[in-house]
Amino acid sequence: MLTWWLRSHAPAYLRATQAVSIGLDVDASRRPDVLLHHAGLPSDRSLLRPADVVLAVEIVSPGTRRVDRFAKPGEYAAAGIPYYWRIEQDPVHLHAYRLGDRIGPGGERQYELVDDSSEVIELPEPFAIKLPIAEIRP
Repeated sequence: MLTWWLRSHAPAYLRATQAVSIGLDVDASRRPDVLLHHAGLPSDRSLLRPADVVLAVEIVSPGTRRVDRFAKPGEYAAAGIPYYWRIEQDPVHLHAYRLGDRIGPGGERQYELVDDSSEVIELPEPFAIKLPIAEIRP
């Protein structure tokens, strides 16, 4: 439902997709549940460069809690992906982060929380967003 929402609200220069991986380094990749990338890339690509990706979204499930909350945000931030959203379920709650200036213990930039809600998310970036959470709730 989030992919559909992003596809219908994102500007033409951005595309929402699923089932596409991000190559984080030479031998590591991650596949976010949803991602938003720059338009104009071939539609058959199954691996994007971090520079192609604007937003990575992870939907937390019981088996992915630790990885989605701790490992993936650090990896995406280290790769320079500007925005990260984590969606908790039961109840649905969206946490929106942007890459900040704060430096982590390993010298990498870290995400900072810019909004979180189980009702409505309003953000000026990566485009003007007013997302009623009810519209992405199953």
